Formats: sequence, structure tokens, C-alpha cells
Amino acid sequence: MSATDLDVGVILPQYGTGMETVRDTALEAESLGYDSVWLEDHFQSWIGDPRRNAHECWTTLSAIAEATDRVRLGTLVTSQSYRHPALLAKMAASVDHVSDGRLELGLGAGWYEDEYDRFGYEFREPPAERLRRLAETVEILQGLWTEETYSHEGEHLDVDLDEAFCEPRPVQDPHPPIWIGGGGENFTLRYTAELADGWNYGTLDPEGFAEKLDVLREHCESEERYDEIRKSAELFAFVGETTEEAEEKREAFRSEFLAGEPAEPREFFLSGYLETAPAGTPAEVRDRLADYADVGIETVMLAMPSVADDGDESLALLADELLD
Repeated sequence: MSATDLDVGVILPQYGTGMETVRDTALEAESLGYDSVWLEDHFQSWIGDPRRNAHECWTTLSAIAEATDRVRLGTLVTSQSYRHPALLAKMAASVDHVSDGRLELGLGAGWYEDEYDRFGYEFREPPAERLRRLAETVEILQGLWTEETYSHEGEHLDVDLDEAFCEPRPVQDPHPPIWIGGGGENFTLRYTAELADGWNYGTLDPEGFAEKLDVLREHCESEERYDEIRKSAELFAFVGETTEEAEEKREAFRSEFLAGEPAEPREFFLSGYLETAPAGTPAEVRDRLADYADVGIETVMLAMPSVADDGDESLALLADELLD
């Protein structure tokens, strides 16, 4: 598999920007032939000053759905904790209708403890407590989307449903693809194997992804089931007309948002993304993405921090090299 066989998505610049920039980036990505655009689910920025603009994921996604025509739309990833699963089922079904069946629902257990504390959500420990709730959320979503009526007695979630329903159901049959995000080998990858249509993770080099995919394969009941799951990598990328220009973009970003040694979880995450980010000319980035394709990654979601800058050509440069 080569880099040009990958599905390529763009993570939209939703932090420190205006809504017009988010929308314009989505429209540019669509016009250039990218396969998908994605939004993260945070109430505050996890990069730099938490008070930077952070556009809410689902309301923004609905606006992007209305503005675009072809590109698929996803959440990378929705925190299970932030919305009652029946509400999330209705929201997702509505966005699937607005987009005429283009929604990809990414779902995660949540990790940004400072955000949980600030906005009044319980950050359950250990992580397995959040992950069990994630798995139950997936079961509720699938039940509401596929059954005429659905009843559920909560096991880990304080959620009891009595002949509940989701009308209209999503456009996509049987339902929008559900991606589980995270790299935990005992719970996250097992739940992915049991329940999900796709898997997403970041901060790893290709060898790290190969190891995670081996674990995912072991959790799957069959090779056929493993093949059904879409495997994806969330990556930062820095693209320039020359290698030097791309590296300057990376170092400028590092200097602004990670000047010292990482001191808290969000900074360790960001450091991992920067260290593994493909950087260089479009051809060099293509070759690096090919390494991910070689180990079994089928979709990449790229965050290109400079796309929000006036006159930046990163999206067009990479599209010319990477997209058919």
C-alpha cells in the first residue's frame, strides 16, 4: 500500500481562530480533493493558552455539514462524558441528515482532566472506569440507531432507557461509522475489536502503530473482523516548498506552544505529536506517510498548524503530491 492509497483527512484549525477560518479551511480541503475533515471535542484549547478560542465540536460540525457537499465529516474524538448517550444519538443522526450521510463519529473516553474539572464534569479514575462507560455508550448508540424502540438498563452509566427511539434514524445504514480513539491495550483496543467500525490514535511512529495493530488483531475474533476495522493515525504535519521551510514551521510552532520541557499531560501529548510529525516537502511527507501505510494504517487525519496563516499553501502543496 502506498501513501496515495490512503484516505487523507484534515483536522480543522478550531483553536485560536474565527469560525470563518474553520469553514474556509473545510471548503478548501473539499475543493482540493481531501477525503474528510475533522473536529476535536474540547471546551478549551489543549494547545497553548486554554483561553484561546475553542469552537464547540458538534455545533461547528453541523455548520460545516451545511457548507460542504462531498467531504466526509468527523469528530476526533467526542468525549463520552460530555453528553448523555441518547442526546448524542440524536445529535449525530441530525448531523448525518444535514450532511446527507457523511458523518463519521469518533468517540473516546476523555483525557483532559483540567477541562473536566473546570467545566464541572467528573473525571473518573482509573481510566478503566471511563472506558467501560465508553463501551456502554457505543452499545446505546447502536441500539437507538438500529432498533424501532430500545430499552437499556445502565451497568456503568447511570442511564436507563424505556422503549426509547431515535427518529429520524441516521441516513447511513445501519448507522454512521463509529471510531474509537485511544491506545490502551487491555480495554480500548479490546472494545474497538468488539464494537467499532474504526480505530484512531496518535503520537506514535510507524513502528509504534505496528505494535498497536498487532494487539488489535489479537483482540479480534477473526482476521475477517480485523479487516473490517478501519485503522487510522492522527498526525501533525509540516509542509513546505523546501525541507528547511517545513522545519522552520515546526520550530516556530514548538517555540510558541512548547518552549520548555513538557510539564503536564497535554504538553506531553503535544511533544509526541511534534516528534512524530511528518515534515518536509510534499514528496518527503508522502514518503513518510507511506511508512504508516506499510504497517497497516489506512486513513490519516492531518493537523497542519500553519493552514490558518494568511497565504499558507500547505493544503494545496500536499494535495498535488498525495491526492489522486
